[in-house]
Amino acid sequence: MEAVLSKMAPFSKRTILYVDTLGDTTKVDDVMRVLGLKPHVVHSVAEVVDKDKCPHVDTIVVDTLNTVSDSLDWIEVFF
Repeated sequence: MEAVLSKMAPFSKRTILYVDTLGDTTKVDDVMRVLGLKPHVVHSVAEVVDKDKCPHVDTIVVDTLNTVSDSLDWIEVFF
């Protein structure tokens, strides 16, 4: 685990937008925290429309490819 954490060190404190449309039960967001990342979890793309409620993010992680294909217009407009 120490080897993984040392490799992740340059990315620590980065904010990850995790779009969880399926109601993840595997605790992916907890694993992100263990790796030193700051996950911002939403359950639909519509939740990121209000920029005041969504922090600046470094990376977007989605739980399904359908989320991406259905949301490309939103991503182009808001990011």
